[in-house]
Amino acid sequence: MTQDTELTAELTARVKAEAGAVGFARVGVAEAQALEEEAVHLDAWLAAGRHGQMSWMAETASVRKDPRNPNMLENAKSVIVMAAPYVQRDGFEGPPPGRIAKYAVGRDYHNVLTKKGRKVARVLQEAGFVARVAVDSKPVFERAWAERAGIGFVGKNCCLIIPGVGSHAFLACVVTTAPLRPDEPMTRRCGSCTLCLDACPTRAFSGPRSLDARKCISYLTIEHRGAIPAQHRKALGPWMFGCDVCQDVCPYNQTAGAADASLDAFAPGDRWSGIDLARLLQMTEDGFRAWAEGSPVKRAHHEGLARNVALVLGNRGEEIHLPVLDDAQRNHPSQVVREAAEWARNELKRRLAVSE
Repeated sequence: MTQDTELTAELTARVKAEAGAVGFARVGVAEAQALEEEAVHLDAWLAAGRHGQMSWMAETASVRKDPRNPNMLENAKSVIVMAAPYVQRDGFEGPPPGRIAKYAVGRDYHNVLTKKGRKVARVLQEAGFVARVAVDSKPVFERAWAERAGIGFVGKNCCLIIPGVGSHAFLACVVTTAPLRPDEPMTRRCGSCTLCLDACPTRAFSGPRSLDARKCISYLTIEHRGAIPAQHRKALGPWMFGCDVCQDVCPYNQTAGAADASLDAFAPGDRWSGIDLARLLQMTEDGFRAWAEGSPVKRAHHEGLARNVALVLGNRGEEIHLPVLDDAQRNHPSQVVREAAEWARNELKRRLAVSE
């Protein structure tokens, strides 16, 4: 073993040890290179318009294809990928009668994991290398790198599945000029299972690993601005922010362990105590900002969350929710919310009439 090889192995071990010490459950390393297979799929996905209103996906496509792009880190040699599970086993699903994605019940993962990632990056910086931390806010193809780094594999629902952890996990990456020792990539293990594809309420998958974001409940309730298309409103069911359907049916999530105690930041926050959808729909802009501060839910904006809440009340609400929908239809400052409330009010009255 040469001296350079020994130094590479030693630095790689230090990086992985630090990642474990700050609370990441898995860590792996991949050689920084062009993502040729993913680039082909990305180009086709964008050309078909399946990214919807997420214009930044097209604007940053060239950077996502290769981390050595000058807009990421020129001369990058390695990509470190770290995973942190977030599922809590306390049964919290969301404010009644709505549901939210499991990842959104606690604090904003961007802030939590970026701080942890910087501690890992500091090991590299102190060794004289450049390192950039990315937590879903920079144009990095996290799942592709996680597969190459041997952490998990991309399932048919486009989520990264980590054996022993499942898919309910956040990813953080460190792109660095350090030539670290790469891990063996993980092969895909879905086999013939199609539970995730079959369970999607809006039929957003055209096939394995082929998602049309414009039909995805997570996209519609978080990223989509304006009115949600009428054909998808009933399929939203109880989902007011995000969706876990395609993950919850995955066999790998049935055997996953509980989240590590060091990541209790992702436990349900106090903001959810005693709140229901009626109160959320009645919130003012300022009230929403204060309530959602430090939460992933802020991503939907005040108008988006109120729109979602109204639609959920139409799908799952009861007679006691008719007055709040009436009020929102007449008085909410957003035309988008007023229209959603009108639809919800009509849908709720129809359901009540059928049940009588």
